[in-house]
Amino acid sequence: MQLLTQNSKMKKSSTKINAVYNWTIPAFKGLDGTITCPNASKCVSGCYAQMGAYIWSNVRQAHQTKLELTRTETFVPLMIEAISSKLKKSKTVYIRIHDAGDFYSLDYTYKWFNIMQYFQGKQVVFYAYTKQVQMFKDLAQDIPDNFKLIFSYGGKQDKLINPDKDRHSWVFKSDNDLQSKGYIDASHDDMLALTDNKKVGLVYHGNKSYTNTTWDKVK
Repeated sequence: MQLLTQNSKMKKSSTKINAVYNWTIPAFKGLDGTITCPNASKCVSGCYAQMGAYIWSNVRQAHQTKLELTRTETFVPLMIEAISSKLKKSKTVYIRIHDAGDFYSLDYTYKWFNIMQYFQGKQVVFYAYTKQVQMFKDLAQDIPDNFKLIFSYGGKQDKLINPDKDRHSWVFKSDNDLQSKGYIDASHDDMLALTDNKKVGLVYHGNKSYTNTTWDKVK
């Protein structure tokens, strides 16, 4: 099983010396009923990870297999091995944790912290969009310094996000909407999500009409 993959956006964001990879699990709910996005709310109606290729049976099964792996003691060493292999080919490796799913439990989150700590000082940067706002604010002292966290609007804990202090993301209907609000556009380049700008914007690109989702009702 290939643990780390690249979608088209990540391939575009990668260079000859820096590479971007992704780890994913099922969006919102696994095949076994596990809720993988515990704080998902209005985002569910327009979640791009519940459309297109994500709902193909072979893709859903692959994501489920990865979810099951996270519950094992071999997850951490296998992930360290996979990342180390990528690091041999690139000067810097960026790992996006979840283009679908979220940090669904405390135990799972600490497994990722263990992986991050192994790579501290080794040119590996981890980043993630998450709706687990309260959990990560409670864990602030334990978050490794090579992890870039972005709170994502559209969940049950939106009110806990301080847009003036917290790095956060918002989904917009159009480029014009995004730019008028002063957000940086990370729709096509994941590396822009890692800049110092706390306001990360994404233009909606699901196959549903934006007006048929609840994104405009977020917050």
